[in-house]
Amino acid sequence: MGKIKISGSSAMQFEPDYCEFRVTVHLSSGTSGDTLSKGKYRTEEVLKALQEKTGIDIASVVLDGEGLEQSYRQEEGYIYRKTFSFRYQADNHITEAVTSLLENMADVEYSYEFGLTDRAAKEAAVMSAAIDDAKAKAENIAASLSSRIVGYEEIKYEFAEENDDDGLICEREMALSDSMVSLASELKNPKIEISKNVNIIWITE
Repeated sequence: MGKIKISGSSAMQFEPDYCEFRVTVHLSSGTSGDTLSKGKYRTEEVLKALQEKTGIDIASVVLDGEGLEQSYRQEEGYIYRKTFSFRYQADNHITEAVTSLLENMADVEYSYEFGLTDRAAKEAAVMSAAIDDAKAKAENIAASLSSRIVGYEEIKYEFAEENDDDGLICEREMALSDSMVSLASELKNPKIEISKNVNIIWITE
C-alpha cells in the first residue's frame, strides 16, 4: 500500500444570469435641512427617470443605505448620500440604457457587476472537475508504478465563496426607445470564471 499526494485544478466560464446595478445620490449643501431636502428630492427624480425611461420596476429596487454627515470641508457644509440597487436579467441593452440616462444626471454615481444566481451549484461543478483532474493524474502515476488507486486519505480544498444570489430580479419588460439603443448595447456580457484547486492524498495498492 502506498500514497500519492497530488493537486488538481479546474476553471470554467459561465454566462452571467443577472446584472446588479448600484446607484448613489451624492450631494452637499450648507445646512443639514437643506442638504436632506435636496438629497431626497434628487433621489425621487432619479427613481422617476429610471422608472419612466427604462421601465425599471421600483418594487424591485433595494435601499442599501442613507446618510447625512457634516463635511470636514467648511464650504461643503453637509453631505448627503443615498444608495439603492436593483437587479435585472443580464442584458447590455438595459445596462447601456441605464448608464446613458444616469451619466447625464448631476449628483449621481453608479456602478454595476454581473453575477450568477446559482453560483453554489457552479462552484460544486468546478470543484468536482478539479477532483477528477487530481484523480486522473494520480491514476496515471499509479499505473506507471503497476499499482492502482483504491481510495483517498485527505482532501484539502477551498470553501465556496459566499454570494448573495437571492436578490429580486426585475421581471418587468424594459421599454427602451430606439434612441437608447447603441452599438455598445450589442456587446456580449462578460463571462464569469470560477476556478478551484484541490490537494488530495490518494491511497494505492
